[in-house]
Amino acid sequence: MGKLTREFDWSKTPLGQPEGWPQSLRTTVRLLLNSRHPMFIWWGQELIQFYNDAYRQTMGPERHPSALGARGRECWAEIWNIIGPQIDYVMAGCGATWHEDRLVPVTRHGRLEDVWWTYSFSPIDLDDKVGGVLVVCRDVTSEHNATQSITLINEELKHRVKNVLAVLGAMASQTFHNVASRADLAKYLERVSAFGRANDLLIAANWAAAPLHDVVTTALQPYQTNEGQILVSGPPLFVKSQQALSLCLAIHELATNAIKYGSLSAANGHVSITWSVDDRDPEPQFVFVWQEIDGPPASEPREAGFGSRLIPRALKGDFGGSVEMNYEQTGLICRLTAPLNNLKSRLT
Repeated sequence: MGKLTREFDWSKTPLGQPEGWPQSLRTTVRLLLNSRHPMFIWWGQELIQFYNDAYRQTMGPERHPSALGARGRECWAEIWNIIGPQIDYVMAGCGATWHEDRLVPVTRHGRLEDVWWTYSFSPIDLDDKVGGVLVVCRDVTSEHNATQSITLINEELKHRVKNVLAVLGAMASQTFHNVASRADLAKYLERVSAFGRANDLLIAANWAAAPLHDVVTTALQPYQTNEGQILVSGPPLFVKSQQALSLCLAIHELATNAIKYGSLSAANGHVSITWSVDDRDPEPQFVFVWQEIDGPPASEPREAGFGSRLIPRALKGDFGGSVEMNYEQTGLICRLTAPLNNLKSRLT
């Protein structure tokens, strides 16, 4: 594009010969031609056009090389209803624009294509006004389509998982059909429901990880009875998918036990759920604490039931840490400690 731009007869355009161009235009054109990122310029009231080699890759034969030196409105008539107001905004001195994952169709190779772009329009100064618009852009169609495909797959997966859980519930209802086993059936169905809520959260987060605060509040949804009875606080952290599932199930078991026997069974009782990062050691530790307050004294069960076995086993295995269950006069305290590096560093 550098060769085409130098050899172009600019005298036939309102700009005239390059020797007479404003310094700001000459500098921006030089920047554009030396960049490997797709860039485009509209200059002056006629919106005379420049573009570089990287932008040329996004164009079809319908516009390259004819777009060079052409007037913007005539060149892009089919999408002027989209980009025209954005250009006017910048040229009027209102500042730059930013557009992310925006559909702007383009005719290339003989057909109108749906193309998604992330782009900005920025003003190019000319004395005390705006002389033109610099476009920095990227064709993100492949990323957009990939995201849409993942969304469709996740929705289908969510539907199938719900069907599987429904079948499991129906099978359990047939298995635990007598009166004596109805309490066991209720426990089983509650656990399936807790697993389903965690699954929905992970699908919303595309399975890789989930915000810890969202995991906790999702698990607590069925148990929020009185306002302020369950307090949740902690810094923004993310947990891996399997960690989210095990934590949801553990919170379900803890909350169920608290409602039946612990602090949530008392009028003034409440639960504090906190997490923090302890960086006093060379290896920072993640500390998650479930603490029951102002409830009846907690006592260690004589026989370990499913919940008592699930909580330490699942949390220790999936977080790679340790779990302490302390049965205090003021209520149960469950503390999970694990290396911070075992958690997900960010949501991806």
